[in-house]
Amino acid sequence: MGKYRVRYKNMTKYIFIVYLLLVTCEVSGCLSSHLLPQMTRTLKSASVRTVGDTLIVSTGRVERRWVLDYQGLRTVSLKDLSLGKEWCRPDSMVGADWDLPGAINRTTKAEFVSQEIRRADDDGFINDYLEVVTCFRYDSARLELQHIVWVFPNASGVRTQLRVRALKGFCAKGLPQGETTRNYFGNTMVVPSARTEYLPLDYSIQNRRRYWGYYNDPGTRHDQSKDMLREEIVEGYPLFQNEDIHWASGVSTEYGKDGWEGVITVKESHKCVNQQGHYTGSFYAGPQGLSVTGWGLTPSEIVEDRFRECWATWTIVFSGGNDGMQLALKSFDRIRYPVFPKRDIMIINDTWGPANPGGAQFAKEDYLLKEIPLLAELGIDVLRIDDGWQINPWGGEKEVFLPSYPDKWKNITEACRRNGLKLGLWVAIQRAKQDDLLKNLREAQVVTWKVDFDRLKDRTSFENRFKNIRQIMKSAWMETQFSFCPEYADPRYGWYYAKEYGSIYFQNIQEALPEHLIMVPYHVLRQHWLMCKYFNSNKLQVLLQNPKRVDNRYSDAPLHRHDYCFAMGLPFIPVFFQSAQYLDEEGRYELKKLISIYREYREKMFQCYTFPVGETPSNGSWSGFQMIDEDMSEGFFLLFRELYNAESEKVIQMKFLAGKSLKIENLRTGRREEKVVDAEGNVRFSIPDAADFLFLRFRVIK
Repeated sequence: MGKYRVRYKNMTKYIFIVYLLLVTCEVSGCLSSHLLPQMTRTLKSASVRTVGDTLIVSTGRVERRWVLDYQGLRTVSLKDLSLGKEWCRPDSMVGADWDLPGAINRTTKAEFVSQEIRRADDDGFINDYLEVVTCFRYDSARLELQHIVWVFPNASGVRTQLRVRALKGFCAKGLPQGETTRNYFGNTMVVPSARTEYLPLDYSIQNRRRYWGYYNDPGTRHDQSKDMLREEIVEGYPLFQNEDIHWASGVSTEYGKDGWEGVITVKESHKCVNQQGHYTGSFYAGPQGLSVTGWGLTPSEIVEDRFRECWATWTIVFSGGNDGMQLALKSFDRIRYPVFPKRDIMIINDTWGPANPGGAQFAKEDYLLKEIPLLAELGIDVLRIDDGWQINPWGGEKEVFLPSYPDKWKNITEACRRNGLKLGLWVAIQRAKQDDLLKNLREAQVVTWKVDFDRLKDRTSFENRFKNIRQIMKSAWMETQFSFCPEYADPRYGWYYAKEYGSIYFQNIQEALPEHLIMVPYHVLRQHWLMCKYFNSNKLQVLLQNPKRVDNRYSDAPLHRHDYCFAMGLPFIPVFFQSAQYLDEEGRYELKKLISIYREYREKMFQCYTFPVGETPSNGSWSGFQMIDEDMSEGFFLLFRELYNAESEKVIQMKFLAGKSLKIENLRTGRREEKVVDAEGNVRFSIPDAADFLFLRFRVIK
């Protein structure tokens, strides 16, 4: 990959550019103004160029500009190129998009060190992009800082990030370790921590702010009173004070009538609504614009020997109301975290599913050898052995993540090979040695790892964890991946972080014990429905139970069919969280038929974007999912008439299809028909019986 690099260690020795060096202006008492080295680089529709003191990046859909100021780079423009809209006001009120109170502030002068533009792909973990690295030195603070921009072709947004290292003499004492508060006339006021991003958005004109985030520890949120999604819309303008929102992962600044267009800002971090995580900061929308705080490392974690990464930020433009906002977010998320079909598309059986409450007995070899051919008959791709396969489970220092079976992996891998199954493993990542994982990878050809019992409490934890994961994945390139388990209240991975390595494991649900995890169909559907609002469904592993074995004292699951319950997971990565040995003949027939249909279309489904449609699941609703491809030309409807709904027909408002004519195929019956979507996007559907569903494929014909 070619690199463009210009370095100025001593500006005065470059005589030939003296005329470019200094046009004096006074800002906060400091004299500055350098011109950037002239550079241009393109990658398909993406481009990076410098003009005078201005850095300009474009994806082909959005353009962002920074000027070189006395303190660093300062955003002066954000344009939605498809709309021709400028979202930044002209009076930016900062010296640079970042700061570090007590070290880098309005009076701190930066020395420009270098700028580099290169084509990159993050070592192959994501698709190609242009990376811009601009380096500054702060002599007074004894810090060196890199400002990073990732520019993806045809993306709806750009990604920015800081990296920082200490210079000799740096002192962290007295610098903020996180958001703090002060008492002001009896009121508790937040004192912002280090800023990572700034946008001079105009909050004096008509706008509203939509904040959202998802909870971690999803197993404790398995009821209708504890939704996974928290979403708040704040009305009112102009803003005279800062809104401090510390729980959200993203904010959508929505302009115009009904919030039709605007700017999305997402913190790429492990923040969850109920788990701040490590120095993740807040969003501050106010009279000066939008600030994002939280570097992701405390000042005491800034070291001399290397640059350390801060949390990244996504800045995305959108139009089309909330539907368009969801699409723009998901589109950028998918570019940032692509799905690789060979590696990522699979139906998984996880052996913990029949647990009551423990499940280690389902990792025993004799059970697995009986289970494997039955899973293959159903159409399952992967047997993932959960807790219990390792030597001395929960044995402290004696626990070893190598197989406890007498013949090691020989019998299980041979049975999988004969039946066309692949193998996955659960691992308590904090207790596992990397060499042992690599040994299992070689001997059992592990295609997916369920990562559990993690605790990412500081920057070193993150660096070590993902360095090791990268090494494991590179040793079997595109043949193994990781699914991260967010269960329990420990700081783990969040929902907008580290998905380049695989997917996220979602919400243990059981047949019987413990009671708070027992599968209730409408609870499951409700949480799936909420998760796909601001999250890409093809990055979520959802757990699908056997409804006939669920304890009817705590659930109405036994009143539902097997295929109904399994269909709730089809827009996602379905996990057969049960035992094939416990299926009755009716269940075996229903699942085999549905899985066969799904396998035929799943690659197309994975390429679609999934949206919740209909009513919020409540056990009396018509609800479901719409999947639509990037061209808005074809996709799928998956619609559920819940158990206590009395309507055999329902008009449902679909997304992006208003006024279109559709050719629709019922994938369960083969029946074909044409439907016209009205001007509001409404379509009428029929499901004669309660607790039944439609699985439809559609194509736009005009």
